[in-house]
Amino acid sequence: RRSSDLNKMIHPELEDKIRTALSEPFIFPDDIMDKLKENKIVWKNYQNFSDAYKRIRIAYIEAARKRPEEFEKRLNNFISKTKENKIIKGFGGIEKYY
Repeated sequence: RRSSDLNKMIHPELEDKIRTALSEPFIFPDDIMDKLKENKIVWKNYQNFSDAYKRIRIAYIEAARKRPEEFEKRLNNFISKTKENKIIKGFGGIEKYY
């Protein structure tokens, strides 16, 4: 068994696959980025967020793509909070990764 930061939470057989997935660049969907750019305040605040926060929040929105109502709800909530320059806390302590 290899010693790593991941081995306490991830089964050893999955560790290499997860490391590979995490090392791949995240592609920010154009339609989501375009919605953020529609409002100058939203776009300015968004640009000041950490890269990790941006990736986590946009991936969360993107994960609902096949559920249009949920997708819109998540996107609109993110836009609203970003306009207020507020960080979304999330669940399970995810904010420690922001």
